[in-house]
Amino acid sequence: MFRPFVIVIAAAFLVQPAFAGDDKGRIVMTGTAGISAVPDEAVVSAGVQTKGDTAREALSDNTGRMKQVFAALSDLGIDPRDISTSSFNISPHWEHGSSGSRQRGYQVSNQVTVRLRNVNAVGEVLDTLVTAGANQAGGVRFIVKNRDSLLDSARVEAVSKAKARAVLYAQAAGVRLGDVIRITEGGTQGGPQPVFEARAASFQAVPVSAGEQDLSVSVTVTWALKQ
Repeated sequence: MFRPFVIVIAAAFLVQPAFAGDDKGRIVMTGTAGISAVPDEAVVSAGVQTKGDTAREALSDNTGRMKQVFAALSDLGIDPRDISTSSFNISPHWEHGSSGSRQRGYQVSNQVTVRLRNVNAVGEVLDTLVTAGANQAGGVRFIVKNRDSLLDSARVEAVSKAKARAVLYAQAAGVRLGDVIRITEGGTQGGPQPVFEARAASFQAVPVSAGEQDLSVSVTVTWALKQ
């Protein structure tokens, strides 16, 4: 089973000591820590766009090509639950020229999203989509599936570093830390990572690498102070 490789990054701080006014008797510290993780899933999106003199003609052509796309994905062994239609649109096709715009038939666009539970299959899937008739590329996103649980180590690190800095400030001011009054998580950064967005004809020429994702979390802790 593939397991994400995790590295804890050195934490950074936004220091907000407060010894006066409404915050007298308290100290507030914000710690930010992060991890670097290797994605373990990918999402590939692509589609087929067709044009025709009539909506029926454009739709018929599109339907035939999309059937080939779905059949090709099935031949790769991709679970049907991991294949979904993300958008479908029928609209007039307008031709723009120096004399103005005029309608020249219709166009149909059908986009499919494929969730890959093996990131090493991205290149093969892209090649398969193009070969089967996909002529629109939505792109590739790499995902760290269990990012929330992986961030727990960063949360612990952020609180620990915030406390160490709070102790330093308290000692410098001649006071001591008391009880924790409040702990607030300010949010996390880092999520599904877009890799590229290109025309389908260029799929095979594009190298695809999952790399690593940097995820970070910010935690603000408020302590009471003792004399």
